[in-house]
Order: sequence, then structure tokens, then C-alpha cells
Amino acid sequence: MKYDPKTRFRTKVESTYGEEFVEFARNYKGCVQGELKRFPKVMRENMGFNRGLTKYGGDQKGLERRNPLIVVLGDSVTAGHFEFIAESRADFPRYIEAGLPVEVVDERVSYPEVFRDRLSDLYDSTSVSVINAGIAGGNILGMEERLTRDVISHDPDLVILNGSLNWGVGEEQLTIYTAVLERVVKRMKAETDADIVLLTPNLMDPAIATEESVEALEQRVAVIREMAPRLGVCLADAYKVWIDFVGDRFAPGELLANGQNHPTMAGHRVYAEVLLHLLTD
Repeated sequence: MKYDPKTRFRTKVESTYGEEFVEFARNYKGCVQGELKRFPKVMRENMGFNRGLTKYGGDQKGLERRNPLIVVLGDSVTAGHFEFIAESRADFPRYIEAGLPVEVVDERVSYPEVFRDRLSDLYDSTSVSVINAGIAGGNILGMEERLTRDVISHDPDLVILNGSLNWGVGEEQLTIYTAVLERVVKRMKAETDADIVLLTPNLMDPAIATEESVEALEQRVAVIREMAPRLGVCLADAYKVWIDFVGDRFAPGELLANGQNHPTMAGHRVYAEVLLHLLTD
């Protein structure tokens, strides 16, 4: 079994419309809500020097200023999973037994890394560190269970939460999702000084997912949109940008690396552009 360990994959639609999609996101107005308060200040005041060579001095504990730190909490999309390597899900056990991944994983072109690169265009006096806390197959309940280890213990300056793709359908499942998401946000607010961003997901392909699954995802997106302003955190609405760009022009799956729910490289760049609106709008 041979495979390319990093993604160069582009759908036919992405090859034609990928740059247009990114530019569409870059110029989109109205895809973010709320205000980042801590993170821009930290980015401005971290000059890349020790405390004797900057007018801002050290941190509150008298230490050298740490590079600004972002934690991105999410699932396989955040982790940088792209196209399938295995021919089908039925082949997954065979690949796993052979010690091979079933999907291409390329964190270098995932949206947390693209976002960090784009921050360099805005702030040229500091490095910025990113912890990618995305785990394939993860859902909001698992993210709550690992919240202390993966987020709170790092004392981040910015937390981005993208945790809505993997969940069940039905009213009861939506109620549980809402309650867990609210607990996660409240804990992050209480136990860190970070700015918090709730990031809505990319589209799933309705040709692959069931109608109930697509409807359930839209309901979770609605929960995120309602919760962000109510709890006083920021919203970055990538789902809205996807909806408006895709429209009736082509199927969402034509912009997904696995044809199901993993965006292509252009889709990851779109995520980054949506996040940047919180700093530029």
C-alpha cells in the first residue's frame, strides 16, 4: 500500500473556484460578531524582546513575555484530515492493521496553521504559538472531558472552538449538545483569561449525509449563533460563508476533500479568512 502522506488534492471545482472562494471569504461582511479584547492587545505588546528591551516590560509575574498562544479545539477538520487514503470505509480495518492511516493528515495546511500565517501579515513584531487540539472523530462531549488538559492548562490568549460536525440527530441530542457546549464555554471563561471564539463548521455533502444529519447540523449552527452573544464570546460564522458561496452553483461535496465533510485546502483558507475578520473588520 503506497500513499502520498501530504495533501495536494484538489477537486475539479476547487481547481476552478478555490481562489474565488478564498477571496469571497476575505471580502465577506457580516460573518463575525463580538470583539476580541485580550488577543489583539497581547499581539501588539509582545515585541519579541526580553523585558529590558520593550516598553511593555515583562508579564504580571515578572517573567519574560511569552509568545501569544492560541489553542484550537476541534475534530478531524481542525486536526488537518483531508482525503481518504483507503478506497472505502470497508477498507479501514485493513489499513489500520497494516499500520497505515486511513486519511491524509496534513496539519501544515490546516486552518489553525493558515490562520497563524495570516496573523504574520498583521503583526510583524512577534511570533505566535498555536496548539492544535483537534482529534479526528471527536465531539463536544469528548472536548469537555479533555478541556483541562488541552485548553485550560495552557493558559491561552485565544481559544477557537470548532466542535459541531460530529453529533447525533433528534431533539434530545440537540438538548445535550447545547448543554455541553454551554458548560465548555462557561468553564473556559471562568478558568482562563482567553478571548473565546465559537467557529461554525463547513458544510457537509447532503448527497452523502442523510437529510436528518444535515438538518441536525444546521440546528447546532443555530445553537452556536445564539449562544455566542448570550455568553459574551465571539462568533466566526464560516457556515454562513459556505452557504452563500456554494448556493445553487454546485454541490458542497465538490469543495470537500473526502467528498463528505473535510474541506479542501481552499476550505481551510476560508476558515482562516473568516477568523481574520475578528481582527480586521
